[in-house]
Amino acid sequence: MKNLKKLLKLVPLMAVAYGGSVQALEFKFTYDPSMDQRALAGFQAAADLWSSAFTDKVTVNLNIGFTALGTGILGSTGSTRYVSSYDNFRNALKNDISTPFDQKAVSGMSTKSCLSVVMNGTAVNPNGAGSATPFLDNNCNANNNTIRMTQANARALGLYTAQDNASDGNISFSTAFTWDFDRTDGITSNAFDFIGVAAHEIGHALGLVSGVDTLDANRSGNYSDVAFTYISPTDVFRCSNLSYQNNADIDFSADNRTKYFSLDKCATTLATFSTGRTYGDSQQASHWKDNLDIGIMDPTGARGEFMDITTMDYLMFDAIGWNYVPEPGSMALLGFGAVGLAAARRRRAAKQA
Repeated sequence: MKNLKKLLKLVPLMAVAYGGSVQALEFKFTYDPSMDQRALAGFQAAADLWSSAFTDKVTVNLNIGFTALGTGILGSTGSTRYVSSYDNFRNALKNDISTPFDQKAVSGMSTKSCLSVVMNGTAVNPNGAGSATPFLDNNCNANNNTIRMTQANARALGLYTAQDNASDGNISFSTAFTWDFDRTDGITSNAFDFIGVAAHEIGHALGLVSGVDTLDANRSGNYSDVAFTYISPTDVFRCSNLSYQNNADIDFSADNRTKYFSLDKCATTLATFSTGRTYGDSQQASHWKDNLDIGIMDPTGARGEFMDITTMDYLMFDAIGWNYVPEPGSMALLGFGAVGLAAARRRRAAKQA
C-alpha cells in the first residue's frame, strides 16, 4: 500500500518556475515550497496531458500549492478573468478555426452582436422577482453581449496578447486526503489520483467555467439581469430543450432541468452538464454531469479511480478556442469564483493505467 507523508502547511508562494512543456502550449508553475518532487512532477505530468493535445503557442502561468479546503473538496481553482464583447469573442473563434469541430462550433453561433438567453431568477423576471420559472432575455443588455473567460482562454484566442508572467490562476490541493502520485501501476484503493485531479484543475484554468454558478448563488430577486455579465465560452454552447423550443442561443438558468453541450444552436446533444450546487443537481455548473463517464471535467473523483482526459474533454476545449490535434477517429463524435473537484463516496471500478 502507498502512503503519503504528512504534508506541510501552506506558506507564501515562491516565484520560481517549474518545468515547461516541449509542446506549443507551455505551463509555468510558481509553487509552494512545501510541495515535494512527487507533487511537482505530478503537476508537470498533468500539464503534459494538455500540452500534448493543444498546439497554441502560449504560456499559462499557474500558482500551485497545498492548503486546507472545504469538507470533501479535493482541489480548487481560482482563475484570472478576461472580459470581451460577444462580437470580439466570436471573431476570435472564427480566426482560430483549425479543425472541422471548430468550423461547426463557429457556424452554429449567433451572428448578432448579442445572445438570446433563457434564464431565471433576477429582479426583472416577468414571472415575478426571483422566480424559478425561466424567461427569454433577448434585450441585448450587457449580460447578453458580454463574455467573461479565463485569461488563459483569452491567451489561446489571441484576445489577451501581453507576453508577460501575469498569473492565470491559482490551484490548491487539499491537505486532508491521501494522494497517489504514481499512476503507472494504477491508483491505490485508499488514495486519489493526483495527476488526474491536477489535470482537472488545470482544465478549469484553461477555460471550463460557467457563469451559471454565479446566477445559482444569487438567483434571488435582488439583482437585475444586467448584473449577470458572466456568460463564459462554455456557456455559449450550453443548451436545453427549452432554449431550443424558444429558438434561444443558450440556456443560462439555475435549475435542475437538463443542460447539454451543443454546437448547432441546441439541436443536437453531445454531452450533458452539471446544473448548479444550490438550485441544480448539487454540482457546480462548470462541470460535466456527474457519474456519466463523460470526461475528466466531471465534478467528483473517487478513491482508487484513475482519471483521464477524454476526447469529449478535448473537443469542448477545442470549441472554446484551444487548437486541438485530434486522435484518429475522434471527429467521428460529430457524426467566476473558484471551481474544483469534490471527493465521491463511491464510483465505478477504478481504471488501470
